[in-house]
Amino acid sequence: MIFADLHIHSKYSRATSKDMDIKSLSKFGVMKGLDIIGTGDITHPEWIKEVKSETEYLGNGLYKSKYNQMRFMLSSEIATIYSQDNEVKRVHHVLVFPDFEIVEQFNEVLRKNLFDKNKKCNLESDGRPIIGMTSVELAEALFEVSDKALLIPAHIWTPWFSLFGSMSGFNKIEDCYEKYAKKIYALETGLSSDPLMNWRIDNIRDYALVSNSDCHGPFVDRIGRESNAFNGSIEEFSFNKMREALKNKNLAFTVEVDPSYGKYHFDGHRKCNVCYTPKNSIEHNNKCPVCGKTLTIGVLHRVEELADHEEGYKPAKAVPFEYHIPLIEIISKLLGKGIKTKKVIEVYDALIKKFGNEYNIMFNAPIADSEAAFQGLGFVIKSLRDKSLKVEPGYDGVYGKPLINEINSLKPQMNLSDF
Repeated sequence: MIFADLHIHSKYSRATSKDMDIKSLSKFGVMKGLDIIGTGDITHPEWIKEVKSETEYLGNGLYKSKYNQMRFMLSSEIATIYSQDNEVKRVHHVLVFPDFEIVEQFNEVLRKNLFDKNKKCNLESDGRPIIGMTSVELAEALFEVSDKALLIPAHIWTPWFSLFGSMSGFNKIEDCYEKYAKKIYALETGLSSDPLMNWRIDNIRDYALVSNSDCHGPFVDRIGRESNAFNGSIEEFSFNKMREALKNKNLAFTVEVDPSYGKYHFDGHRKCNVCYTPKNSIEHNNKCPVCGKTLTIGVLHRVEELADHEEGYKPAKAVPFEYHIPLIEIISKLLGKGIKTKKVIEVYDALIKKFGNEYNIMFNAPIADSEAAFQGLGFVIKSLRDKSLKVEPGYDGVYGKPLINEINSLKPQMNLSDF
């Protein structure tokens, strides 16, 4: 099994940790259980230099860290902001490249912006560049450089910056990418949705659904909080094999947080502490009852607007998914201490030493073993595996809150021998 988190950011993106470098990503990625991490920000000249100097090219689209066995794939997120049909569209895209030669050719296209020379891209300004190209122009530029490169629409339901976003998106993928929709194989679901929600939309049925962390810090509460599991061994894996797996929807499963955990699952208005279900919002004409301003329409509401099927619909041959809450967050909740406090980190390190990595604990280790290693942990993991853990929904930029202590309070009534 190969775990890959393909969408992250480096220290050269705005609002990111200064520790988003190859060394830290390699360290925490291994602890998480990842095999491959997307470099993120590979359009940035200084990050390109660092990736080249701190990795070794293996010749198969993978770059091995000089610090441990972690592999990297060359990736970046591009933000396009433009006007279409008298509306401002803001769409983010994850690009994945097979090698540096193609990266450099594509970066040169962005610098020149042959579509509009008045909107040449300054790649030094931000690791996630903002460009004036349309989504169609970006796709054309990428696929003219390389037909093998991947374009994955990023966090497709996020209200402000995505393909289907309520504030600046489209209703159909073809409306955004036109003829290039056929060259796109995968869609990134984002933290605020999961496959179960996306299966309700016929328009995206032919696309693989992928999940990534989009993390801005390397610590284990962020890196790998969502990822993709591919079949095979890391020694035999390659960019081309990943591309074919996405093209054929041949993933083993995806690692997901409960969509309620995401920052935009429900509708709401953070400043007024208003959090609504789609039904509540409609009853209030999508207006905040406190200040009267328009609510931020969340992912669940947007899915309901575009859905072709009722909740719970599952298509044939759907790729399965597993729920995950970062292990260090679970430990923090059970101990009632902050994520980066000494005691929480000590417990986390001890569990990693015992079980090898976090994913092994979450997806493979017997429940009884994890419970014996740390009281309460087994019961929480069981609730993730059977998808019974409740989460107070996130809204308007506020993360959801997993009700871990509520699950743990039930443990005297549960019998580990039944697991």
